[in-house]
Amino acid sequence: MNAATLTLLGQLLRQDLRERYAGTVLGMFWLLAQPLFMLLVYAVVFGEILQLRLGTATDSAQFTAWLFTGLTAFNALAEVLTRAPVLLTERRELLLNSSLPPALLPLLPVGASLVLEGLSVGLLLLWLGLQGQLQPLGVVFYLPFLLLRVVFSLAFAYGLAVLGVFLRDLRQMMPPLLTVLLLVSPIVYPLTVVPETFQAWFEWNPLAQLVQGYRVALLEGQFLWQPFLVLLLLASGLLGAALWLFQRLLWRARYVL
Repeated sequence: MNAATLTLLGQLLRQDLRERYAGTVLGMFWLLAQPLFMLLVYAVVFGEILQLRLGTATDSAQFTAWLFTGLTAFNALAEVLTRAPVLLTERRELLLNSSLPPALLPLLPVGASLVLEGLSVGLLLLWLGLQGQLQPLGVVFYLPFLLLRVVFSLAFAYGLAVLGVFLRDLRQMMPPLLTVLLLVSPIVYPLTVVPETFQAWFEWNPLAQLVQGYRVALLEGQFLWQPFLVLLLLASGLLGAALWLFQRLLWRARYVL
């Protein structure tokens, strides 16, 4: 990927973000307003009303940081899963009437998710710093798990983008599927409240392992090597399969569009 292509991709990403919030009062601030609103809702519901805590020594501030870290990973992934099925349809003119390499289009939602996650992590680090809980190596140990999240996002972006041309129902299916995924993963509640009968599910849930990697890195300053290696193999395999599928079906997608 040369400098000109990177410049074009950056311009498309900025245009994509501007178009999304064009005409709104808050504009680009919605990138932070949406996750902050969800954080407030979940913190009140799970932290105050249901009185969920991570342990006897966990206060409200710690629970808020723990919850926000999980939502940061989930929201970034959800950004890609929501946008990818309609990507090629929305960018039909670019796909059919420009010299832009089609393989660059799925990078747009992934780039947007990086902007969203960067803002959220910056806010989290500021919160941890104010609480005196900032881990010196937290960001260093977080970056490999960020890479994992990006690889998973790329796999979903390429696969869902080309499938979304043929299966238009995918765009309607994603919001309820994401709600289910949020509720069946330990993101808004700690693993300690899950009955032993369902513990095995969380051990095999890639999203649960990814979120745990985020939390251990940013909140405890430690690195989970074994989950990282397993997730890396899984993400690499999914990305390879998604790229193959994208190239295989792209010519048919052009015809359908």
